[in-house]
Amino acid sequence: MSGALERRTDELGILVGTIVVGATPFGGQALDQVRTMSAFAPEQPQEGNGLETRGPVLLMPSPLPPKKPNLWLQRIWLVVFVLFCLEVGIILTALPWTGIWTNNSLLLGYPRIREFLMQNFVRGLVSGLGLVDIWMGVAEAVRYREGPDA
Repeated sequence: MSGALERRTDELGILVGTIVVGATPFGGQALDQVRTMSAFAPEQPQEGNGLETRGPVLLMPSPLPPKKPNLWLQRIWLVVFVLFCLEVGIILTALPWTGIWTNNSLLLGYPRIREFLMQNFVRGLVSGLGLVDIWMGVAEAVRYREGPDA
């Protein structure tokens, strides 16, 4: 079975195609069979299996070639991200064990929250988050690779 693929755009702007089998070159004659393939069909339609053979064929447009990324923008973003992670990580690691954490004037009106924040496991949890943040920054700096065209 040989056929021609007709490409057209539907009302939503999606490129669809229809395979016309047994078509004649003359415009007004009837077609032997029109089979439209769809990516949504569970299996390929075969003759005699009762599957509907009409429907749209979704054709993806060819992908655009990738644009060359701005290398300096990537480098600056990496430096800013790593410095941010290190700074926040150091603050979160050290702050729960300083006087700023214990003498917080914002928590004077909330004694239960202050008592909870003075627990050593809460301080350790916040310090652990700081260590994870430092690890994220260092891992991102170590993992960074530039392409061969850089």
